[in-house]
Amino acid sequence: MLSTSLESIATVLRRAREVVVFSGAGLSADSGIPTFRDGATGLWNNVDPDEVASIEGFLRKPRVVWDWLLQLKNLVDDRHPNAGHEAIARLEDLCKGKRLTIITQNIDGYHTQAGNAQVLEVHGTIHRVRCHRRCGFAAVWEQSAVEPFSCPNCGGPVRPDLVLFGEMLDEEVFAAAGIRSLNADLFFCVGTSFTVQPAARLPVWAKGAGATVVEVNPHPTPLSDAADYSIRAGASQFFGALCARLQENGPGR
Repeated sequence: MLSTSLESIATVLRRAREVVVFSGAGLSADSGIPTFRDGATGLWNNVDPDEVASIEGFLRKPRVVWDWLLQLKNLVDDRHPNAGHEAIARLEDLCKGKRLTIITQNIDGYHTQAGNAQVLEVHGTIHRVRCHRRCGFAAVWEQSAVEPFSCPNCGGPVRPDLVLFGEMLDEEVFAAAGIRSLNADLFFCVGTSFTVQPAARLPVWAKGAGATVVEVNPHPTPLSDAADYSIRAGASQFFGALCARLQENGPGR
């Protein structure tokens, strides 16, 4: 199935002008970052998400949430982009003359580290902190910042710049993701369960606007029946093979 579909997908890619790769937690699992929905493993073991990763938890006990997210940040800093991230970055190098946008639900920053230039992080990033009041203060989360502190501009609480449970997405970032999805000629979905809203709407919007939708996931998802191609493979296998096919025959313009 992979070999049969690969040339068809490569043909669509050669003709495309706008390409989107939409990624979820499954992509970073191979880097050793535990996923919330794959079971209580690693950092998620024996914790209540409402206490350690929700906005209500942060407002009640900011130190508890900060400490837990600091553990997650340290884990992310200790790991690296995997072969799937690297293959997707290589795909961008092969797509000269096209615009390739990464829309990711992941907060680890691995797409940027791997080399992708245009990355929309719809759930924010573990590498930055900001003022909870959104007064404009934002900064890199330094290793020395091991406990919550007040905003130097307005005195409000400073928190990690990611979307906690119970929060809305950043409107500006999600609007940009929606526009890129609606303009896409080819829309790849990789490593996502399509159960997290509103991000799960993006491939549906893309398909409705005429994009070819390619799902890359070892397991079926709610998107599988609607996708034009549903590939049962991991990201490194599929994107590595796609890059090899493009290098053999040229990416086209």
